[in-house]
Amino acid sequence: MTPTLREALSASPSLFPLNVDINTDNVQFVHLSEAEYASASFLDNRMLQPNQRLAWMPWSELQPAAQGLPLDCNFIFHISHAGSTLLSRLLACHPAFFSIREPAILRLFAGGYLPERLPVYLSLWSRTFHPEQTAVIKATSFVSQIAGELLRAVPNSRGILMYTPARTFLAALLDGAMCDIDDRAASRIERLGQRGLYCEMRLDDLSPGQRVAMSWLCEMLSLADAAMHHPDRVMWLDFDNFLRERQFWLGRCFSHFGHSHVDSASLLANSTMQRYAKRPEVRYDSELRSHLLAQADRKFATEITAGMAWLEHFFHQTRESSHLVEKNRVACEIIADLL
Repeated sequence: MTPTLREALSASPSLFPLNVDINTDNVQFVHLSEAEYASASFLDNRMLQPNQRLAWMPWSELQPAAQGLPLDCNFIFHISHAGSTLLSRLLACHPAFFSIREPAILRLFAGGYLPERLPVYLSLWSRTFHPEQTAVIKATSFVSQIAGELLRAVPNSRGILMYTPARTFLAALLDGAMCDIDDRAASRIERLGQRGLYCEMRLDDLSPGQRVAMSWLCEMLSLADAAMHHPDRVMWLDFDNFLRERQFWLGRCFSHFGHSHVDSASLLANSTMQRYAKRPEVRYDSELRSHLLAQADRKFATEITAGMAWLEHFFHQTRESSHLVEKNRVACEIIADLL
Protein backbone atom coordinates (compact mmCIF):
# COMPACT_ATOMS: atom_id res chain seq x y z
CA MET A 1 0.00 0.00 0.00
CA THR A 2 1.38 3.43 -0.93
CA PRO A 3 1.81 5.59 2.18
CA THR A 4 -0.15 8.80 2.37
CA LEU A 5 1.70 12.11 2.27
CA ARG A 6 1.02 12.56 5.97
CA GLU A 7 2.52 9.15 6.74
CA ALA A 8 5.55 9.84 4.56
CA LEU A 9 6.20 13.21 6.21
CA SER A 10 5.75 11.75 9.70
CA ALA A 11 7.97 8.72 9.13
CA SER A 12 11.30 10.53 8.60
CA PRO A 13 12.91 13.65 7.13
CA SER A 14 13.59 11.80 3.85
CA LEU A 15 11.22 14.14 1.99
CA PHE A 16 13.01 17.48 2.23
CA PRO A 17 11.36 20.77 1.10
CA LEU A 18 13.97 22.23 -1.24
CA ASN A 19 12.41 25.12 -3.18
CA VAL A 20 9.23 27.15 -3.50
CA ASP A 21 7.70 28.34 -6.76
CA ILE A 22 6.07 31.56 -5.61
CA ASN A 23 4.13 31.96 -8.88
CA THR A 24 2.41 28.56 -8.73
CA ASP A 25 2.48 28.13 -4.93
CA ASN A 26 4.12 24.73 -5.30
CA VAL A 27 6.85 23.26 -3.10
CA GLN A 28 9.65 21.14 -4.53
CA PHE A 29 10.77 18.11 -2.52
CA VAL A 30 13.91 16.01 -2.84
CA HIS A 31 14.50 12.55 -1.39
CA LEU A 32 17.51 12.58 0.94
CA SER A 33 19.11 9.75 2.87
CA GLU A 34 20.66 10.23 6.30
CA ALA A 35 24.11 10.13 4.66
CA GLU A 36 23.11 12.78 2.10
CA TYR A 37 21.98 15.11 4.89
CA ALA A 38 25.29 14.54 6.67
CA SER A 39 27.39 15.31 3.61
CA ALA A 40 25.51 18.43 2.48
CA SER A 41 27.00 21.76 3.51
CA PHE A 42 24.02 23.61 2.01
CA LEU A 43 20.51 22.21 1.71
CA ASP A 44 19.82 23.94 -1.58
CA ASN A 45 20.37 23.27 -5.29
CA ARG A 46 24.13 23.02 -4.79
CA MET A 47 23.73 19.60 -3.19
CA LEU A 48 21.72 18.06 -6.05
CA GLN A 49 23.21 15.12 -7.90
CA PRO A 50 22.30 13.79 -11.37
CA ASN A 51 19.21 11.57 -11.32
CA GLN A 52 18.21 12.71 -7.82
CA ARG A 53 14.47 12.31 -7.29
CA LEU A 54 12.57 15.60 -7.26
CA ALA A 55 8.85 16.24 -7.06
CA TRP A 56 6.55 19.25 -6.81
CA MET A 57 3.43 19.41 -4.68
CA PRO A 58 0.90 22.19 -4.10
CA TRP A 59 1.05 24.08 -0.82
CA SER A 60 -2.67 23.32 -0.48
CA GLU A 61 -1.76 19.61 -0.15
CA LEU A 62 1.37 20.08 1.91
CA GLN A 63 -0.15 22.28 4.62
CA PRO A 64 -2.83 19.83 5.86
CA ALA A 65 -0.43 16.88 5.54
CA ALA A 66 2.18 18.64 7.72
CA GLN A 67 -0.31 20.10 10.19
CA GLY A 68 0.50 19.13 13.76
CA LEU A 69 3.99 17.75 13.16
CA PRO A 70 6.09 18.46 16.29
CA LEU A 71 8.07 21.69 16.53
CA ASP A 72 11.31 20.71 18.23
CA CYS A 73 14.62 22.15 17.08
CA ASN A 74 17.53 24.37 18.08
CA PHE A 75 19.44 26.93 16.03
CA ILE A 76 22.90 28.13 15.08
CA PHE A 77 22.86 31.80 14.05
CA HIS A 78 26.08 33.41 12.87
CA ILE A 79 27.93 35.90 10.79
CA SER A 80 29.80 34.42 7.82
CA HIS A 81 33.24 32.82 8.19
CA ALA A 82 32.67 32.15 11.89
CA GLY A 83 32.90 28.35 12.03
CA SER A 84 29.18 27.60 12.02
CA THR A 85 29.44 24.72 9.53
CA LEU A 86 32.23 23.17 11.60
CA LEU A 87 30.16 23.41 14.78
CA SER A 88 27.16 21.93 12.96
CA ARG A 89 29.25 18.96 11.86
CA LEU A 90 30.73 18.46 15.33
CA LEU A 91 27.30 18.47 16.96
CA ALA A 92 26.11 15.91 14.40
CA CYS A 93 28.88 13.55 15.54
CA HIS A 94 26.80 12.99 18.69
CA PRO A 95 23.71 10.74 18.42
CA ALA A 96 21.55 13.33 20.19
CA PHE A 97 21.64 15.81 17.29
CA PHE A 98 20.60 15.90 13.65
CA SER A 99 22.10 18.82 11.72
CA ILE A 100 20.14 20.78 9.11
CA ARG A 101 22.46 23.14 7.23
CA GLU A 102 21.16 26.25 5.50
CA PRO A 103 17.77 25.21 4.08
CA ALA A 104 17.12 27.41 1.06
CA ILE A 105 13.48 28.11 1.92
CA LEU A 106 14.50 29.62 5.26
CA ARG A 107 16.22 32.41 3.30
CA LEU A 108 12.86 33.31 1.74
CA PHE A 109 11.42 34.00 5.18
CA ALA A 110 14.33 36.37 5.88
CA GLY A 111 13.14 38.24 2.81
CA GLY A 112 9.57 38.55 4.08
CA TYR A 113 7.99 35.44 2.56
CA LEU A 114 4.54 34.61 4.07
CA PRO A 115 5.51 34.45 7.77
CA GLU A 116 2.36 32.52 8.68
CA ARG A 117 3.83 29.51 6.84
CA LEU A 118 7.01 29.47 8.90
CA PRO A 119 5.76 27.01 11.59
CA VAL A 120 4.96 24.39 8.93
CA TYR A 121 8.49 24.50 7.52
CA LEU A 122 10.05 24.52 10.98
CA SER A 123 8.10 21.38 11.81
CA LEU A 124 9.36 19.76 8.60
CA TRP A 125 12.93 20.71 9.53
CA SER A 126 12.35 19.38 13.07
CA ARG A 127 11.96 15.80 11.85
CA THR A 128 14.84 13.41 12.56
CA PHE A 129 15.80 9.89 11.54
CA HIS A 130 16.06 8.66 15.14
CA PRO A 131 13.67 9.37 18.02
CA GLU A 132 16.44 10.39 20.43
CA GLN A 133 17.64 13.16 18.10
CA THR A 134 16.87 16.88 18.12
CA ALA A 135 17.33 18.87 14.93
CA VAL A 136 19.81 21.75 14.98
CA ILE A 137 19.15 24.21 12.15
CA LYS A 138 22.18 26.17 10.98
CA ALA A 139 20.75 29.25 9.27
CA THR A 140 22.42 31.18 6.46
CA SER A 141 24.19 34.23 7.91
CA PHE A 142 21.73 36.90 6.77
CA VAL A 143 18.82 34.85 8.17
CA SER A 144 19.96 36.12 11.58
CA GLN A 145 17.79 39.16 10.93
CA ILE A 146 14.80 36.94 11.83
CA ALA A 147 16.56 35.00 14.60
CA GLY A 148 14.18 36.42 17.19
CA GLU A 149 11.15 35.32 15.15
CA LEU A 150 12.55 31.81 14.78
CA LEU A 151 13.17 31.50 18.51
CA ARG A 152 9.64 32.75 19.23
CA ALA A 153 8.19 30.27 16.74
CA VAL A 154 9.78 27.33 18.60
CA PRO A 155 9.19 28.21 22.27
CA ASN A 156 11.52 25.58 23.76
CA SER A 157 14.35 26.18 21.30
CA ARG A 158 17.79 27.52 22.11
CA GLY A 159 20.32 29.24 19.89
CA ILE A 160 24.08 29.67 19.57
CA LEU A 161 25.25 33.04 18.22
CA MET A 162 28.57 32.53 16.42
CA TYR A 163 30.87 35.33 15.39
CA THR A 164 34.49 36.36 14.96
CA PRO A 165 35.84 39.72 16.18
CA ALA A 166 35.81 42.46 13.57
CA ARG A 167 39.54 42.38 12.81
CA THR A 168 39.47 38.63 12.13
CA PHE A 169 36.37 39.07 9.98
CA LEU A 170 38.04 41.81 7.96
CA ALA A 171 41.13 39.70 7.25
CA ALA A 172 39.07 36.63 6.30
CA LEU A 173 36.65 38.40 3.98
CA LEU A 174 39.12 40.72 2.29
CA ASP A 175 41.24 37.70 1.45
CA GLY A 176 38.93 36.09 -1.08
CA ALA A 177 35.27 36.41 -0.04
CA MET A 178 34.43 39.92 -1.24
CA CYS A 179 31.70 38.52 -3.50
CA ASP A 180 29.76 37.63 -0.34
CA ILE A 181 30.19 41.21 0.87
CA ASP A 182 29.41 42.93 -2.42
CA ASP A 183 26.37 40.78 -3.22
CA ARG A 184 24.60 41.81 -0.03
CA ALA A 185 26.14 45.23 0.71
CA ALA A 186 23.17 47.22 -0.60
CA SER A 187 20.64 45.16 1.38
CA ARG A 188 22.75 45.54 4.53
CA ILE A 189 22.87 49.32 4.12
CA GLU A 190 19.09 49.22 3.75
CA ARG A 191 18.77 47.16 6.94
CA LEU A 192 20.91 49.68 8.85
CA GLY A 193 18.75 52.46 7.43
CA GLN A 194 15.61 50.72 8.65
CA ARG A 195 17.09 50.92 12.14
CA GLY A 196 17.72 54.63 11.71
CA LEU A 197 21.48 54.06 11.56
CA TYR A 198 23.58 55.61 8.81
CA CYS A 199 20.50 56.53 6.77
CA GLU A 200 22.59 58.73 4.44
CA MET A 201 25.35 56.17 3.85
CA ARG A 202 26.21 55.55 0.19
CA LEU A 203 27.72 52.27 -0.90
CA ASP A 204 29.98 54.01 -3.43
CA ASP A 205 31.57 56.02 -0.62
CA LEU A 206 32.79 52.93 1.24
CA SER A 207 36.18 51.37 0.62
CA PRO A 208 36.41 47.53 0.55
CA GLY A 209 37.48 47.45 4.19
CA GLN A 210 34.63 49.75 5.19
CA ARG A 211 32.12 47.58 3.29
CA VAL A 212 33.34 44.52 5.19
CA ALA A 213 33.13 46.43 8.49
CA MET A 214 29.61 47.60 7.64
CA SER A 215 28.59 44.00 6.91
CA TRP A 216 30.04 42.80 10.21
CA LEU A 217 28.13 45.54 12.03
CA CYS A 218 24.83 44.76 10.30
CA GLU A 219 24.92 41.03 11.00
CA MET A 220 26.20 41.48 14.54
CA LEU A 221 23.29 43.82 15.28
CA SER A 222 20.91 41.04 14.22
CA LEU A 223 22.60 38.63 16.62
CA ALA A 224 22.46 41.26 19.36
CA ASP A 225 18.70 41.67 18.79
CA ALA A 226 18.23 37.94 19.41
CA ALA A 227 20.35 38.19 22.56
CA MET A 228 18.32 41.16 23.83
CA HIS A 229 14.96 39.48 23.33
CA HIS A 230 15.93 35.95 24.39
CA PRO A 231 18.84 36.39 26.83
CA ASP A 232 18.25 33.09 28.63
CA ARG A 233 17.99 31.05 25.44
CA VAL A 234 21.06 32.09 23.47
CA MET A 235 24.80 31.69 23.94
CA TRP A 236 27.48 33.83 22.29
CA LEU A 237 30.40 31.88 20.79
CA ASP A 238 33.55 33.62 19.55
CA PHE A 239 35.07 31.22 17.00
CA ASP A 240 38.59 32.40 17.80
CA ASN A 241 38.03 31.46 21.46
CA PHE A 242 36.50 28.15 20.39
CA LEU A 243 39.65 27.22 18.48
CA ARG A 244 41.85 28.17 21.43
CA GLU A 245 39.82 26.11 23.95
CA ARG A 246 37.96 23.60 21.82
CA GLN A 247 37.04 21.03 24.42
CA PHE A 248 35.73 23.64 26.85
CA TRP A 249 33.61 25.51 24.31
CA LEU A 250 32.25 22.42 22.56
CA GLY A 251 31.20 21.17 25.98
CA ARG A 252 29.48 24.50 26.59
CA CYS A 253 27.59 24.14 23.31
CA PHE A 254 26.36 20.67 24.21
CA SER A 255 25.39 21.86 27.66
CA HIS A 256 23.51 24.82 26.21
CA PHE A 257 21.50 22.37 24.11
CA GLY A 258 20.72 20.22 27.14
CA HIS A 259 23.49 17.59 27.12
CA SER A 260 25.99 18.28 29.88
CA HIS A 261 27.89 14.99 30.02
CA VAL A 262 29.37 14.67 26.54
CA ASP A 263 32.89 13.43 25.84
CA SER A 264 33.94 16.45 23.79
CA ALA A 265 37.54 15.25 23.55
CA SER A 266 36.49 12.13 21.63
CA LEU A 267 34.38 14.14 19.20
CA LEU A 268 37.24 16.56 18.58
CA ALA A 269 39.63 13.68 17.92
CA ASN A 270 37.91 12.66 14.68
CA SER A 271 38.88 14.09 11.29
CA THR A 272 36.27 16.87 11.31
CA MET A 273 38.69 19.38 12.85
CA GLN A 274 41.24 18.68 10.09
CA ARG A 275 38.87 19.31 7.17
CA TYR A 276 37.38 22.39 5.60
CA ALA A 277 33.83 22.15 6.91
CA LYS A 278 32.06 23.30 3.75
CA ARG A 279 34.22 21.02 1.56
CA PRO A 280 35.31 18.09 3.75
CA GLU A 281 37.47 16.69 0.97
CA VAL A 282 39.82 19.69 1.45
CA ARG A 283 42.34 19.52 4.27
CA TYR A 284 42.12 22.59 6.54
CA ASP A 285 42.79 23.13 10.22
CA SER A 286 43.21 25.91 12.76
CA GLU A 287 46.94 26.20 12.09
CA LEU A 288 46.40 26.78 8.37
CA ARG A 289 43.60 29.23 9.18
CA SER A 290 45.92 31.20 11.49
CA HIS A 291 48.62 31.25 8.81
CA LEU A 292 46.21 32.53 6.14
CA LEU A 293 44.77 35.18 8.47
CA ALA A 294 48.26 36.41 9.35
CA GLN A 295 49.06 36.69 5.63
CA ALA A 296 45.83 38.59 5.00
CA ASP A 297 46.51 40.88 7.95
CA ARG A 298 49.74 41.98 6.29
CA LYS A 299 48.40 42.05 2.72
CA PHE A 300 45.28 44.08 3.53
CA ALA A 301 46.63 46.15 6.42
CA THR A 302 45.43 49.45 4.94
CA GLU A 303 41.87 48.26 4.36
CA ILE A 304 41.71 46.50 7.73
CA THR A 305 42.78 49.75 9.40
CA ALA A 306 40.12 51.63 7.40
CA GLY A 307 37.43 49.15 8.41
CA MET A 308 38.35 49.23 12.08
CA ALA A 309 38.44 53.04 12.04
CA TRP A 310 34.98 53.07 10.44
CA LEU A 311 33.64 50.87 13.25
CA GLU A 312 35.33 52.93 15.97
CA HIS A 313 33.77 56.08 14.48
CA PHE A 314 30.36 54.40 14.40
CA PHE A 315 30.52 53.35 18.05
CA HIS A 316 31.78 56.80 19.05
CA GLN A 317 28.78 58.35 17.28
CA THR A 318 26.33 56.01 18.99
CA ARG A 319 27.80 56.78 22.41
CA GLU A 320 27.50 60.50 21.76
CA SER A 321 24.06 60.48 20.11
CA SER A 322 21.07 61.69 22.08
CA HIS A 323 18.63 60.56 19.38
CA LEU A 324 19.47 56.86 19.20
CA VAL A 325 16.50 54.54 19.72
CA GLU A 326 17.00 52.66 22.98
CA LYS A 327 16.95 49.17 21.43
CA ASN A 328 19.69 50.28 19.02
CA ARG A 329 21.71 51.75 21.87
CA VAL A 330 21.57 48.47 23.81
CA ALA A 331 22.40 46.40 20.72
CA CYS A 332 25.35 48.66 19.93
CA GLU A 333 26.64 48.37 23.50
CA ILE A 334 26.45 44.58 23.28
CA ILE A 335 28.52 44.32 20.12
CA ALA A 336 30.95 47.11 21.05
CA ASP A 337 32.09 44.75 23.82
CA LEU A 338 32.65 42.03 21.19
CA LEU A 339 34.55 44.25 18.75
